[in-house]
Amino acid sequence: MDHRGMALGPGASWGGELGRVVGALPADGAAAVREWLSDGEGELDPARLMATHSAVGDDTPRPDPDDPQAIRRIGVIGGGTAGYLTALALQHKRPWLEVSLVESPGIPIIGVGESTVPFLLTFLHHFLEIDADELYRRVRPTWKTGINFEWGPHPDGFRCAFDWSAESVGLLGAMDATGNITGSTLGSALIARDRAAVFEVDGKPVSLLKYLPFAYHLDNKPFVEFLTDLAKRRGVKHVPATVADVVTSGPEWVDHLVTTDGQQLEFDLFVDCTGFRSLLLEKALGTPFVSFGSSLFTDRAVTGNVAHHGHIKPYTDVITMNAGWNWGIPTPDSDHRGYVYSSDFLSDDEAAAEMAKRYPGISEPKVVRFRSGRHEKAWRGNVVGIGNAYAFTEPLESSGLVMAADAIWSLLATLPASWSSAPGRDLFNSALNQRWDQVRWLITSHYKFNTRLDTPFWRAVRADADVSGFQPILDMFAECAPLSRRSGTLQAMLNRVSPTTFELYGMDNILFGMQVPTKRLVPAGEPLSRWRARRQAADALAAAAMPTADAIAAYADHPELNHGLLNDDDSWAGHRVARMMGMR
Repeated sequence: MDHRGMALGPGASWGGELGRVVGALPADGAAAVREWLSDGEGELDPARLMATHSAVGDDTPRPDPDDPQAIRRIGVIGGGTAGYLTALALQHKRPWLEVSLVESPGIPIIGVGESTVPFLLTFLHHFLEIDADELYRRVRPTWKTGINFEWGPHPDGFRCAFDWSAESVGLLGAMDATGNITGSTLGSALIARDRAAVFEVDGKPVSLLKYLPFAYHLDNKPFVEFLTDLAKRRGVKHVPATVADVVTSGPEWVDHLVTTDGQQLEFDLFVDCTGFRSLLLEKALGTPFVSFGSSLFTDRAVTGNVAHHGHIKPYTDVITMNAGWNWGIPTPDSDHRGYVYSSDFLSDDEAAAEMAKRYPGISEPKVVRFRSGRHEKAWRGNVVGIGNAYAFTEPLESSGLVMAADAIWSLLATLPASWSSAPGRDLFNSALNQRWDQVRWLITSHYKFNTRLDTPFWRAVRADADVSGFQPILDMFAECAPLSRRSGTLQAMLNRVSPTTFELYGMDNILFGMQVPTKRLVPAGEPLSRWRARRQAADALAAAAMPTADAIAAYADHPELNHGLLNDDDSWAGHRVARMMGMR
């Protein structure tokens, strides 16, 4: 049992009992206990019996200057988001390392909107300690408070807000009253109105965003440009060069790289961030690729931008299309659209035509080809693959970015000081493989049960897509739902057997949203009238909130709002939570 959560539990009645015990101790013993267990105001606090009082030092290993196998020089091969985030993390968390980023000057930055999840916000501002004010000025992020699905049989689709774990209004009541999960939280009420939880009170902005998780929408081009500049300022060595050859000295060891201009680049550790090319992990070391093709049928995407005329939505759109789905990511200047589809059911020209019909005026289409899957290992010998060089599911950047951040975070936790001791390699590989498999089953669950369209693609997906990794979850949901309101023991069992990316409350939202059948619901423990009262209150708050564009402008003009979000102990993104996550 993790007793840390219990530290919040004991109430004032405990203080009287503890006081009686302390009062019966000899004077010197009583004084020692009072010094140990008193709160900041001198009152005995029994919760401190379960608090951690001892301090520990930093367990990060440093290389021995006399060790010939020490890891001192790290080469991050490839730029882009994954490359620069990796280089920044290594340089920031282990400043004694010499970190170089090798980037081909001939590869342009692709301007495409990237969606994220709340974890990335904490990763950027706590783990990497990136200044939020500078990020807002340079990158101009918009906000993602959840996902709006035109998905499933309900004509209105459904909305999944990131406060879904709170269930602040109520999932059971929403299903009973409306047959839809939309309206089960304050976040979904805000999404319905395209508003954010920032309010104007007496002429000044007041934010409730520190109580409602959100993420960023990022335009890739200014984001990478910002990371490039930040890496230079923080001491990452930039090597503009194109790799011509990878020279190995064994089946799992890269000796050096040869560039097209004749340089020979030697590093102790090579981080492969070369994207789909996977120059080191796959091409040089021959690491086998594990295809997700039996679950995820898509292999192409056509992208373009559409004017939004200043109307910024606080969510990512996910829209069912004839042979796949379409994303919509709002940036300050336009909505970035992308149609993910299967070339077995649709040609590139047909996909572009379907996009143009739905979004008149969309920019010239660009086609992206990809494969879904992961390599057998992310870390082999002295090579670690991060980002698309190791794994990719779909052009679903919220998954890609969070998984790159997770890999970076995990690498910093397991990277040894010397190759003479590298026990974390197998743990790293097992953990990342499991996480990517979770993403596979999560995305496939979206496909398997989407009955919105009856086209050849969707009939094939519903009939043949493999969701076996989530079968225990699907079986238990079919028997009784929501899973997040089942017994704690059952939830713990499911979390052990079928761990999920967004946990059981996320699966409840997705499966209920697509109206997947269940034999019975967990009984409501209250009359529907109480749910309606909460829904009315949530609607009142949502109606008073600012339009998203105005709320973002308020954050840019009032830095104290971001300061509170990222520092206050009662914030989901504050210092306290970041420390609990191991981000600080």
